[in-house]
Amino acid sequence: MASISSSPRNLFYPFFHPTLQQWLYLVIPALINYLLLVRLLRYRRLRHSSFQHLDQLQLHPEQAMDVLTAFKIHVYLIELEFPSTFSAATTFALFKAYGIPSISSLLVYTNQLAGPPLASSKRYADTGALLLEAVLNEPGSGRSVEAITRINYLHGRWRGKRKGKGIRDEDMLYTLSLFALEPMKWVKKYEWRELSMVEICAVGTLWKYLGDALKVPFHLLPGHEKGWKNGVEWMEELRVWSEGYEGRYMVPDKSNAALADATIRIILWKVPRWMHGFGKKVFAAAMEENSPRLRKAMLYVLLLFLRYLSLPRYHPLGRKPTPSSANDGRFYLPRGRMYPWYIRPTFKKRWGPSALLARLRNDVLPGDDAQFMPEGFATTELGPIGLTGKGYEEMAEDAERLVDVGGCPFVRV
Repeated sequence: MASISSSPRNLFYPFFHPTLQQWLYLVIPALINYLLLVRLLRYRRLRHSSFQHLDQLQLHPEQAMDVLTAFKIHVYLIELEFPSTFSAATTFALFKAYGIPSISSLLVYTNQLAGPPLASSKRYADTGALLLEAVLNEPGSGRSVEAITRINYLHGRWRGKRKGKGIRDEDMLYTLSLFALEPMKWVKKYEWRELSMVEICAVGTLWKYLGDALKVPFHLLPGHEKGWKNGVEWMEELRVWSEGYEGRYMVPDKSNAALADATIRIILWKVPRWMHGFGKKVFAAAMEENSPRLRKAMLYVLLLFLRYLSLPRYHPLGRKPTPSSANDGRFYLPRGRMYPWYIRPTFKKRWGPSALLARLRNDVLPGDDAQFMPEGFATTELGPIGLTGKGYEEMAEDAERLVDVGGCPFVRV
């Protein structure tokens, strides 16, 4: 009769029923190896990034950066290094701009963002589409130029109006400052590292170029007459001006509240209504400079996770609108909010895991309703419905000055 100790079950018992000590022998080395792997991969990409080793980007006082190099670094930050943080910062940049009554009152007056959910969601989608096309396509390319000229056409109807409603020069500069500065601030607060000097220079260089293309009045900055050395110097001066403008003009107003409520409704569209009150508090906390103690503790946990446990992304997130297969000048947005504006009705978008959850919420899916344009958008159609297809001549004339990108946008006179 075979002994019990030699039975197959007892021979393999330690493998299927390990003791706590045996678990620790497995888990601790695995955890240490994982921590080392995260550190190796994160810092290897930071150290060996080709952007960090270009001789012309060592940021000596007399040196600057050309626009195309800045664009490549900026796309790298958006698509690979800090995609979620850059996206959230851009959303909050729009939200923060609504705290200036002269900005929010105009948007409430046009009824594009503070109006019914259908109209406000279209305005939100159109704004996102134009920004993505302008920022994620190479400067001077057809898609980037078309997006910039479309923005200029839509803004041109309100620029320079002093009697009644209109876009003030100061508000143009302040809005651009948020797009340039907020991602840098958010990375510093919420990510595993800050932006390097090279990366700050790239962000400043690209947004200075975009500001010139969008006819932003940089003469309001103190250093306009003598010029700036590079993107780092420009970003610092822009930060000082922006914070001063905020301190003077960001005051409570009923138009601010109306616009904020409409925007939060769009951003929190997946969140149950009974949680919207909590969502608004989270938004308010994120915008506070002096964080409550609990939020600081949560932030510390997030930083530890990103620094030591989160592997770097090796595939672009894919925020850039994709062209239609029909090659008809139309493009699809990768994702939407509240309503599926300009989203291609693929099998995944209609029957994937996220789509099944959307069906449970009774949401509108891509392809359910033709008014959401599942065939994609044409840049010339973006904007208020009354302006669809208008502005061709103005856009073509404006495009002539944007073909030649040039080198560095910072010139000392």
